[in-house]
Amino acid sequence: MSASATVAPPRPFLAPVRPKPSKPRFSTRAFLFLAIALVLSELFCRFVIGLGDPPLFQADRTMEFLLQPSKTYYRFHNRFSVNRYSMRADDFPPQKSGHNELRVLVVGDSIVYGGVRLDQADIGTEILKRNLQQEFARPVVVGNASAKGWGPPDELEYLKRYGTLDADVVILELSSHDYEDAPQFAPLVGISPAYPDKKPFGALTDLFKTYVLPRYLRQGSAPAGVDMLPTNISIVPSQRNIAECSKAERELFSLARSNHAKVVLVQHLSAPELAGQYQPGYYVNQAIAKERSVPYVDDADELRTRMKSGESPFYEGDPLHLNRSGQEPLAHALQRAVHLALESN
Repeated sequence: MSASATVAPPRPFLAPVRPKPSKPRFSTRAFLFLAIALVLSELFCRFVIGLGDPPLFQADRTMEFLLQPSKTYYRFHNRFSVNRYSMRADDFPPQKSGHNELRVLVVGDSIVYGGVRLDQADIGTEILKRNLQQEFARPVVVGNASAKGWGPPDELEYLKRYGTLDADVVILELSSHDYEDAPQFAPLVGISPAYPDKKPFGALTDLFKTYVLPRYLRQGSAPAGVDMLPTNISIVPSQRNIAECSKAERELFSLARSNHAKVVLVQHLSAPELAGQYQPGYYVNQAIAKERSVPYVDDADELRTRMKSGESPFYEGDPLHLNRSGQEPLAHALQRAVHLALESN
């Protein structure tokens, strides 16, 4: 090697290049943000909206379904109390406490039921109880045997099972569409979100399962015809259903009288009927009452008076069901029915 030759400096040791680890799709911060959002949403739905505690139903082989007995719920911050007889009413013993007690049993469907948007104290049967107590100055018990979607055969089966519970007066409330509202025994309880059989996992789950999915994705909605409105009555009503409902009305009147109760029919009118568009069922129900010498009234005068005052007694977009403003007119019609029954032979 020549003296002029240069020696190359030693090459530095280079560690092997390792690939950088890929970042996870969601960082810990994102997961934390999502968890907080879910918790806040759950708290909002439960404590601000009032979800997570819907009234529960149970399927029944004779009356399709009824409320689970002896439970109290708070839905939209409204109290919804169910007694031992699956009624939306305070509990009471099977027999009257004394001869001075006035006992009224109101049997009906979603109109009497009232719905979860009304507090227990604001439904028509509770207003009726307070009105009768004030009028007669005596103990008064008012039972509310009802469920959304019931028709006359369901209501008859209820009385067959529980009896009239020592009632002085039995009021049958019917809307015009009830004249053909025969039981379907569709699989509803525990399937349709309108008829839950157990408490939801949480308020947020309740929101999506009960309201969001049925409304926007049409998932879990009740079959057509269940708790139907006057606008979806079939153009050609089933004569078989009409006959079944008419037979049930007659039997219900007879059953009430056989239990030494005076019976009366109250017909609830829809918004189109208040405008003069009476449905055929109105006249059919009335004819059956006449045939059986059962007195009858309707709530037309009370509801029209409320409408003339500028307040709509119906929910927006719903021509049948009564909101808070409509419950007092309903109670007045029921009170007139009590007087009519007590004065009848």
